[in-house]
Amino acid sequence: MKHRTLLILILLFISLTGTFAQSTRIPAEWEKQKEVFITWFGKTKRDTVTEAVIAALHRHVNITINVSDSSAIPAIQSRLESVATELKKITFVVDPKSGFWLRDAMIFIENGQDLKVVDFNYSMYGIYPEIYNMPIPESKKEIGRYDQRISKRLNVPIIKSEFVFEGGGIESNGNGTLLIIREMALQRNPGKSIQELENELKRVLGARKIIWLKDGLIEDKMFKNGGPFYKNYFGGGANMHVDELCRFVDDHTVVFPIIEKGTLENNPVDSINYQMLEENLKILEEAVTADGTPIEIVRVPVPDVESLKHPHTIESFESADFTDFGFNSGDTIFYIPACSYMNYFICNDVVLIPKYWHSGLPESQKEKDEVVLKIFSGLFPDREIIQIYTLGINQGGGGLHCMTHELPDISNNE
Repeated sequence: MKHRTLLILILLFISLTGTFAQSTRIPAEWEKQKEVFITWFGKTKRDTVTEAVIAALHRHVNITINVSDSSAIPAIQSRLESVATELKKITFVVDPKSGFWLRDAMIFIENGQDLKVVDFNYSMYGIYPEIYNMPIPESKKEIGRYDQRISKRLNVPIIKSEFVFEGGGIESNGNGTLLIIREMALQRNPGKSIQELENELKRVLGARKIIWLKDGLIEDKMFKNGGPFYKNYFGGGANMHVDELCRFVDDHTVVFPIIEKGTLENNPVDSINYQMLEENLKILEEAVTADGTPIEIVRVPVPDVESLKHPHTIESFESADFTDFGFNSGDTIFYIPACSYMNYFICNDVVLIPKYWHSGLPESQKEKDEVVLKIFSGLFPDREIIQIYTLGINQGGGGLHCMTHELPDISNNE
């Protein structure tokens, strides 16, 4: 009888702690971090955002900056002297093959008391071969091999998977529950079933429960040969990444966009996204974590996409790229940036969140920035919330979460 009681208590403890029973998992982003990796873009507009990120993080964590050429380091150091007071916490690594969106090229897992890197196959966000109907170029493959290079640099074991996934497409609560967009996973892995995908994610990531969301933001979806998603509207994101759509802020709470139905008139992007969000809301309302805890949902407004869209007049030298879509030289098209309040980054004592208002934009966008700041301040009362103007990198297809990648600190587990 005593043995049975002891067994019941042990099982109860394991079910409550979750991570005690789970030797393999993706650590949650809010857990202690040892280091953060970023890549220097080499473009002034984008690196204004990079500087702001470094200024916000460098007092809280060591930072490794990938650069394409060592000759660039002195100029970068000079630029950082005005924003970073502790340059000794910043290390430069020369990697000419590194991509800019480091979130996507590697995933760390904790296996007992050790870290490992999962090496997924890479298809440049599903572009090759499905979108452009051609094999992936060798230069693009090298971007996807960053996980192999980082495993050697850190002397961390690697787990190989033949499946295709990127880090921004997988959101973890640190306790075995993952958020993934179903259509993204299937598009990356044609011919595979959801069950096959789940089996592989359980094997390499320690997934215990996957909440499959339906579709992603329309502006974050790629179409054949890079075509428009609506009339003359072109997207530019990572092809249905969950870190643009829905994120964990703790073990069972997610932040999720809300579009007010009354604002849909003359707003084609929000009009298209509205039904998708409603369907995903129902999925989240019925979902539970691996431990059986219902998902708590905090709604966050979406940026004012119509005021943030980037107009482009087609030049004669590029008109051949658009004729198949019905556009000619002199026509105006709109590029929709990957702007999303979901693309935030948590690091030790701080949380970096996007902001989008600047002089000339509607006051409604300024109000949204203020509302989001208030929401995140309530969600993370013990962390400093830092707003960063991110449009410079959003127009390149990513955000704060995409450009950063944390190295979990598991020293307390030893």
